[in-house]
Amino acid sequence: MIDIKNTNPRDVKLGILGAGKSGLSVSKLAKYLGFNILLSESNKSQNELNLEGIDFEVGGHSDKILDSDLIIKSPGIPSDISIIKKAIKKNIPIISEIEFASWFSDSPIIGVTGTNGKTTTVNLVHNIFLKAGFESMLGGNVGIPFSDNVYKEILSKNENRIHILELSSFQLEHIPYLSLDVACILNISRDHLDRYNSFEEYTNTKLNIIKAVKPNGFITFNNDDYILKEKIINKNNMIPFSYKDVQSEIFKLDEIHLRGTHNHSNISAALAISKIYNIDFEIFIKSIEKFKPLPHRIEYVITLNKTKIYNDSKSTNIDSMSAAIDTFNQNIVIIVGGVDKESSDFLNIFRQHSNKITHVICYGESGQSIFNQIKNHIKSSYNKNFEISVSNAISKCKGGDVLLFSPGCASYDQFKNYIDRGNKFKEIIFGLS
Repeated sequence: MIDIKNTNPRDVKLGILGAGKSGLSVSKLAKYLGFNILLSESNKSQNELNLEGIDFEVGGHSDKILDSDLIIKSPGIPSDISIIKKAIKKNIPIISEIEFASWFSDSPIIGVTGTNGKTTTVNLVHNIFLKAGFESMLGGNVGIPFSDNVYKEILSKNENRIHILELSSFQLEHIPYLSLDVACILNISRDHLDRYNSFEEYTNTKLNIIKAVKPNGFITFNNDDYILKEKIINKNNMIPFSYKDVQSEIFKLDEIHLRGTHNHSNISAALAISKIYNIDFEIFIKSIEKFKPLPHRIEYVITLNKTKIYNDSKSTNIDSMSAAIDTFNQNIVIIVGGVDKESSDFLNIFRQHSNKITHVICYGESGQSIFNQIKNHIKSSYNKNFEISVSNAISKCKGGDVLLFSPGCASYDQFKNYIDRGNKFKEIIFGLS
């Protein structure tokens, strides 16, 4: 691969695939650094892009990109599309936006990955580090491209800076030289099997984060996760954590806002990272006590007719759905559906929680197949329409029940993303109140 740091950027032809958030952000950073850029976008029209000083093409990836010395691939683009195959055949190096941005940062980087809990954990760590006096910058899959934060870092002179990155499996696909000071792996369960050929491939992609850690860096991992316990060989730089760590510390669990074993695990991950940086335990405690659940993550919405209603739209797989169910002791009417990415076994999950699930409302593209799985075993109903399904769910609730919207599926059958889906759910609920 071309030695970017020791080469004049104007002599480097940089191809950028995808003009989403990360593609536009890395284009801005690369332009500032002086690279010769071609941005290639398959979907957007010319009117949607305003890129002064950057060459770009829209409506498809032409072979022009194959004239690049280096290609940066946006995380949403699969690795098996035609232009990628052509680039590989021509031996053009392909990297992620995360990889490229990291080359121009002089600050420590903490990377957090896992199937579930990433966003909550990175926000916890970010808040703790801010309160401890660090110039903490939160980025990555949380919605702020790493390139944006590195661009700000280059322009400013602030000291004691640290980057906290949420890293999805997509962002960990092309990171040959990524250098992390700390890597944290929260858990691994079945997800994104519409993107990967097997669960093994997905798991190995997640575990790429281990290879990215500096020789003197640290790896924290969830010792309660059976896949991680099987895959990770515990060495000197490995720091296991467990949800029990929080319960054994001087902690009043009834005084914190984050509920459930899964959240205790997220807190334990944040504790392990805090200890690496010798953050005062009182700062950690106060940060956790003030931290409230993020929107769309078992988010309390309202109480209607003595039924408490929760929005867990961020639940895009059955493991996160199961964790949400575990949070409650009351009877639950649950709304599930959307796009099931992997033919999930909903029946098994609902059987495990049969003591509290009183009715399952199925909706969306995969709603019919989920309903067919469970209808002979669990009280359930199906309507493809989302609004009708929410109304039906409310009609099934009795006083003292919990209405839980935890879809266990992706959102893109009817919504832009889980945020759009969760906001629509709350809009419907407030319209009925």
